[in-house]
Amino acid sequence: MKRLFKSRLVAVITLVALLAMTTNCGFILYPERRGQKEGQINLNDLDVVVLVLDILWFIPGIIPGAVALAVDFLTGCIYMPAQNVKVKSKTSFLLRLHQPAPAEATLSLTLEDPSGAEAIATLFEKEVAEGEKVGEVMLRLPDGIASGDYRLAVKVNGETQASWNLSL
Repeated sequence: MKRLFKSRLVAVITLVALLAMTTNCGFILYPERRGQKEGQINLNDLDVVVLVLDILWFIPGIIPGAVALAVDFLTGCIYMPAQNVKVKSKTSFLLRLHQPAPAEATLSLTLEDPSGAEAIATLFEKEVAEGEKVGEVMLRLPDGIASGDYRLAVKVNGETQASWNLSL
């Protein structure tokens, strides 16, 4: 009886540890970050929370910690999303919108002055139905935009939902 109890206890602890390991991984916590970073590691871009959670997996053993770190670094999930984007004029760039629309809305992407007070150009605008996924949007800056700092804003029904600093 004692032996059966011990084997079940070990099985439950192993199952709980594996479940916890997959839920504490940046790959699971932040699926929108997958594939966002390539090249050299910049410590200023690392998400400290994800890094600490991955390092904590070295407590149960080397393999869980190494797997958690490897998955997050290789997929890019350990990196914070970029806040500053550098773009050359007359360049196209791709924006991925993952989530389905929660309700009918007008989705627009606008190029604004750095403060967001004045819209310079509307790069994309679409009426979306509830539950519709927009997916990938190819954006191209209009001709005649002067070099400088701007803001790229994602707006839903005219309200800014997300924005990035953009340098031309």
